[in-house]
Parts: sequence; C-alpha cells; structure tokens
Amino acid sequence: RVTLSSTDCYIVHEIYNGENAQDQFEYELEQALEAQYKYIVIEPTRIGDETARWITVGNCLHKTAVLAGTTCLFTPLALPVDYSHYISLPAGVLSVAC
Repeated sequence: RVTLSSTDCYIVHEIYNGENAQDQFEYELEQALEAQYKYIVIEPTRIGDETARWITVGNCLHKTAVLAGTTCLFTPLALPVDYSHYISLPAGVLSVAC
C-alpha cells in the first residue's frame, strides 16, 4: 500500500465560478506541472481528455523513435551491405524526426 503526502498529489477541481472557468482549469494544470507534482488528478473532463490524447501521442512518438533507431542500428548487421541502406537511412531519419 502506498501512502501519499500532500506534496505528492495535486487535484485540479472542477468548480465553475465565472465565465473563464476553463482558463482557470488550464492555469491550475500548468501550475501543477511546473511544480512537478508526482500525481495530478484532473477533474474537468475536457482538459482530462485532451491531456490523455497528448500523452498518447507522446508515447507513440517515443516508441516510434526507439524502434526506428534500433532498426537503423541493427539493419546493417542483418542485411547485406548493398540493401541495408534502403532501410537503415529512412529508419534513422524517422527516428530523428520523432
């Protein structure tokens, strides 16, 4: 069982008070990220969904970069030299782009 202190967790509460509540939610999330809390709970659905999508995109880019970089490094060992650059160079470019 994990015990959390108040400095480990931050909750972005969904409290609507005024016209710019969405901006307030975004500001609170940004402040929590800058404070580097270990866990951030996002109650507003819209911001939570958007954050989840960005995390998914980041994970996909990271996995693509790692797999393409590995392919770039190990293709010359697995294929003949005449053909390896057709796979190795594009994989390397893709890895750097990601």
